[in-house]
Amino acid sequence: EDCTMTIAQDALVTREISDGVAVLTWNRPERNNAWSVDMEAVYYRLLHECAQDENARVIVVTGAGKSFCPGMDSGVLSDVANGGASTEPHLRPPMTLPRSIPKPIIAAINGACAGIGIVAALNCDLRFASATAKLTTSFAQRGIMAEHGIAWSLPRLVGVSKALDLLMSARVVQGAEALELGLVDRVFEPDQLMDKTLEYAKEMAAK
Repeated sequence: EDCTMTIAQDALVTREISDGVAVLTWNRPERNNAWSVDMEAVYYRLLHECAQDENARVIVVTGAGKSFCPGMDSGVLSDVANGGASTEPHLRPPMTLPRSIPKPIIAAINGACAGIGIVAALNCDLRFASATAKLTTSFAQRGIMAEHGIAWSLPRLVGVSKALDLLMSARVVQGAEALELGLVDRVFEPDQLMDKTLEYAKEMAAK
């Protein structure tokens, strides 16, 4: 039976469920959906709730506005550098948590996708991208290691040498090249991304 409703809304992540598909939207457009520990906590809570919700058979994850997630919020990193808020991974659930959700998760990459944002995308089951989306691992540009297991997940998608290229150069790839590399599974024009992603997800949910 079709179910069309808005289940939950949070300042940091919104959730809407329609026709068996739950859409989780990172909702910090004023910060281009830059990652924060608070947003992470809400995202993971909503994933767990979707896992238990019979109305949600497929999950789509995207970003509000023109960006998917450009990485950790610079304000959070500044706080850490000054001895404030902690982003220590060992104090938080692992970024691989979405892999434990027993329902398909599709990332709809609508714009900038970098750093912890690309880690989050790689931990979804499928990745659909806008043709103009820009993806980069970004870690090498900051002189830090490939964080949150991306050195494990990326080679499994694109192969070792392509993963090394993306990790060591931290170069930016856009939709068409990302598809060619195997980094994403579908590419659509920006104004079609959500419609096409939801069409795919609803068909999957129906079956």
